[in-house]
Amino acid sequence: MSRRQDCHSVSCCSSGPWLGGIAASDFAALDRLAEKLICLDSGFTAPLREIGRVVGERIAREQNEKPVDLEAALSALIPACGLEGAVESHFLQRNAEEALLQITGCGAVLGWQVPTVHRAVCGFDAGLFEGFLCGVTGERALSVEETACLGLGHASCEFRIHRRHREIAPVEDHSMIRQS
Repeated sequence: MSRRQDCHSVSCCSSGPWLGGIAASDFAALDRLAEKLICLDSGFTAPLREIGRVVGERIAREQNEKPVDLEAALSALIPACGLEGAVESHFLQRNAEEALLQITGCGAVLGWQVPTVHRAVCGFDAGLFEGFLCGVTGERALSVEETACLGLGHASCEFRIHRRHREIAPVEDHSMIRQS
């Protein structure tokens, strides 16, 4: 039995579309559960972000055979992650180095109103977007950070997508050291 067949036999659901080897209905349930868990306890944020990242990388592998540029990846992000038509999204800012993605309509998709818990609750989605963008572009230095969230009391969720720049260690100034 192939690995893909194993995935089918493990899933509890339909013959509908798949995202990263997960049935779309299971994927939607995972996304809903991830937000509920992060609302419940912030300790779930990091592990769920990592799960999202792995799923995003798997979706990227399904999408293309060769790396694409960031502009093409940004255009493909929402449809590839199965969110087209489910939420409203648009880029508030977009250039060669970074983008700011706004998503509205999350409450309707989740089927419940996200409470104000004074923290961002979309860690799974941030990881999903980052994993997809890194995977489809081949750039490991891309980062996605949630900058606005329903959980913080905002009217929408916003994700800053940018390239991480390597930290350069400061050069020590030895000019003031006395020679003895």
